[in-house]
Amino acid sequence: MRTFVMGDPQAPFAKMMEVLARHGTLQGDRLAPDIVLVSIGDHFDYDFRGFQVAGQEGLRILRWLASHDPAQTVILLGNHDVSRVMELVAITDEKFAEARSLAQAIDAGDGVNFDDRSDSRTNEGAHVPKPREPEFRAAFPDLPSSGLAGRDYASFSVEQRTLVQELLLAGRFHLALAGELADGRPALITHAGVTTRELAMLGLADERDPRAIAAALELHLARAIEHVREPWQAGLPMPLSLEPLHVAGTSGEEGGGLLYHRPTNPMRRGADTAWQLAVARPRRFDPRSLPLGLTQVAGHNGHAKCVFELGDWATPAAQARKHGGIRTLRRAGETVVYDMGVAPPAANVSDLILIDGELRRLPASEVDLLPIATLA
Repeated sequence: MRTFVMGDPQAPFAKMMEVLARHGTLQGDRLAPDIVLVSIGDHFDYDFRGFQVAGQEGLRILRWLASHDPAQTVILLGNHDVSRVMELVAITDEKFAEARSLAQAIDAGDGVNFDDRSDSRTNEGAHVPKPREPEFRAAFPDLPSSGLAGRDYASFSVEQRTLVQELLLAGRFHLALAGELADGRPALITHAGVTTRELAMLGLADERDPRAIAAALELHLARAIEHVREPWQAGLPMPLSLEPLHVAGTSGEEGGGLLYHRPTNPMRRGADTAWQLAVARPRRFDPRSLPLGLTQVAGHNGHAKCVFELGDWATPAAQARKHGGIRTLRRAGETVVYDMGVAPPAANVSDLILIDGELRRLPASEVDLLPIATLA
């Protein structure tokens, strides 16, 4: 068997299939029988301008993955997936269309320039409220922000929510996996990475065994699903809760934590640490909070955003590349280095191997999958 981990598949279905074919993983329009494929999560919302097409393509990708045997395709839960049953659990297609229209009108009027560095705010990524945000909040009090409706989750549909609920109830989504890299290192595989914050919340502050950490995260998800199983089966819009690990957005407050947070250099120019590193709902994390002695694989973080957020911690090679690539964020004591490729094994370090290949931006020929030895 050959096992690959695929970065965030936020792209047209045909583009994903082209990447899989290039790596020799397909037999016709299905995975070859000797292939195990892990999707790192986030299957929706790759194009807020063409949201209708993007929404249907996301459904097609997720259905295709789930149509394989659970032993062959392993699907991790990303923030764009879980938002459908958290922030967006009760909204209708019609109401969301109204919210999206107002949000995009607000952005157009404010001259917002979206790029891969900003968090739907400014090009510096600082927490600057939009002048017309109170207008949006008054009209749609159940949504965290206009950015969520106008850009971040713009391709939402009730059909997506129904599919995510079905897959959660069927046990097809995972919060964490354990595996072994090609070089023999045991690794924890999650959508966005685990810091000392999450380990402490799990009661595993000193744990470094990926299998034990993955088991605790999976149990946390299983308990959350059981809590909503009966309401969902009865058609009631009860939100899934993964608190305190992952905190959903509420009116005027964006979500944070496990599936939202990204690495940042808190000393970089323009950093808004009060917002980024908020204790209850952190949108960012200091890489020096990555647990020493633990190797991880995550998606969620495009290269351009990492270069911007990490500042001087990015090597010249990393700064020279615009998008994509498999990269390693390494912590060695208080030293942090962000570089291209999979860093070789070393003692007393923490490695976060980032595999979001920015599939929506790059030709399929430039997008890599991460080969690993096994899944636990």
